[in-house]
Amino acid sequence: MTSPAEYAPPPPAPVAEHPSGNATGDAGTARWVAAGVRRRGAAAAVTLVCAWSGVWLAVWLLVADALTGALLSAIGSAISAALVGSSGASPGGAALSIAGGALRGAAAGLVSSVASLVVDEPLQFLAALCGGLLLSLALLAAGVALEPWLLRLRGFRRMSRREAARVMPLLEAEAADLGLTSLPLVLTADGDNLRVRAYARHLVVGRSLLEEIGDGPAGDAALDAVLCHGLHHWAAGDGVGDLVVRCCGLPLVILYDAGHRLAERGNGLIAMVGWLVLWPAWLLVRLVIQPMVAVTSRHQEYAADAAVAATGRGEALHGVLSLLGELEPGQSGWDRVIAATHPPLELRLEALEPPA
Repeated sequence: MTSPAEYAPPPPAPVAEHPSGNATGDAGTARWVAAGVRRRGAAAAVTLVCAWSGVWLAVWLLVADALTGALLSAIGSAISAALVGSSGASPGGAALSIAGGALRGAAAGLVSSVASLVVDEPLQFLAALCGGLLLSLALLAAGVALEPWLLRLRGFRRMSRREAARVMPLLEAEAADLGLTSLPLVLTADGDNLRVRAYARHLVVGRSLLEEIGDGPAGDAALDAVLCHGLHHWAAGDGVGDLVVRCCGLPLVILYDAGHRLAERGNGLIAMVGWLVLWPAWLLVRLVIQPMVAVTSRHQEYAADAAVAATGRGEALHGVLSLLGELEPGQSGWDRVIAATHPPLELRLEALEPPA
């Protein structure tokens, strides 16, 4: 059993995707990272195209041409109404004319932007994607290697002896039940609503979680279930998968977070300016990337819940989900986008309940 003073050993070799077995050494680490990449491969590919290929220009042209078409149609309808006279004017016809102009303008903008991106300059399009892919892979490697420093830069700290004495024995028992031979490094988050989150090499436990569930047998059972859920995410490489999507969409992630911060903390004028400048990031992230991430994210959440239930902790997880709700709430704009891809809480609770 790990003593409280030894809760932060050198990082062990990560395990392969659970429950296929454990792997050791560099080859095992590579397979584990590859498993995490595969879990979010489709979402990462879509994010890469949105962030690095010039789709920004396509979005701008589409909306700008739609607005131009609607404006020209409105002007044409107004002129026609003035020439024909008020008796011959039809409000419904004018509205249809404006809508038709917007659709024609959007179609023209879409065709011209796609043609300029793919048909006119195919080599430039492929070069942008290849460059973005290479940079994303470099960022992924750096993110995994520098994760201890990056997480501490965000304010996460090592556990105290009291925290380690409570958390580490539970994690070791959960690892044995899940068939794992290694554990992630564990850090603590202060001053926010983070409860537990699996990163590539770390498991971050929120101090708020320890305070919300309290002490005693009931609190320890709830904490045990939550930690088991996070440990399964780490072992399956879900933290790596999230990092892959973030690296592939780094330009959009930065702009989306900037717009989110302006909207939350700026005054009305600053928020309006930020929205006018950064709305393509919102459009691509919320309407394209988020649905793609949700395809795999929901399956991963159900799989983690099922793994916890298979160890006999399902009833405790049901109770803590009913009490706390979302266990991995987002802190920044992008983190909230990822958290929003989880399945509805009520359906997760239903899946943990015995069949009627």
